[in-house]
Amino acid sequence: MVEARDSISATAKSAAPWVALLLLVVAAGLAVNDESMRLKALRTVLVLMAAAEGMAGFMYVFRARRMAERAGRPYAPAYHGVMQDFGFYNLAMALLLALCALEPGRNIVVLRATIALYAVHGGTHVLRYFGYYFGGEARIPTRARRLELRDALQLVVALAGMLVFYPAASR
Repeated sequence: MVEARDSISATAKSAAPWVALLLLVVAAGLAVNDESMRLKALRTVLVLMAAAEGMAGFMYVFRARRMAERAGRPYAPAYHGVMQDFGFYNLAMALLLALCALEPGRNIVVLRATIALYAVHGGTHVLRYFGYYFGGEARIPTRARRLELRDALQLVVALAGMLVFYPAASR
C-alpha cells in the first residue's frame, strides 16, 4: 500500500510540471490570435524542440551510458552503438527543426512529418505507461512506469505547441 502511494506521488511529481506546461501552451494557443505572434510562438516552440533534440543527441552520442541510466534502462555495452545511432538521428532532427524555425510556412513538410513523428513517439510512451507493449517488447523492470509518462508528456507538450500554432495559411 505504501509503495503504491509512493508510486502515485512520484508519478504526480514527475508529470505535474509537464501537465502545467501543456495547459499553458494550449491556453496561449487559444489566446493568441494575431498571425505574426502565432508565427513567433511556433518559431519559439521549434527552436526549443531543436535545442532539446540537440541536447539529447549530444548525450546519446557522447554519454550513452549516462543516458541509459537517466532513462531508467540498464546500460548494455552491446547496444552502445545503437544508442549512438539514435543520437545522430536526434542531431538530425535538431538541425531540421532549427531550419524549419527559420521559415515554418515554407518548411511545412518538415513540420507535418515532425507532428506525425511526435504523435507516434508520444503515443507509444502513453501505451507503455498503461502496460501495452508491441513488437515483442516487454516492460523493463528497472524503468519506473512514471518515466514512460514523463517521456510521453515531454513529446505531447511539443506536439501541442506545433499544433496550436500551426500556420493558418498551411491548413
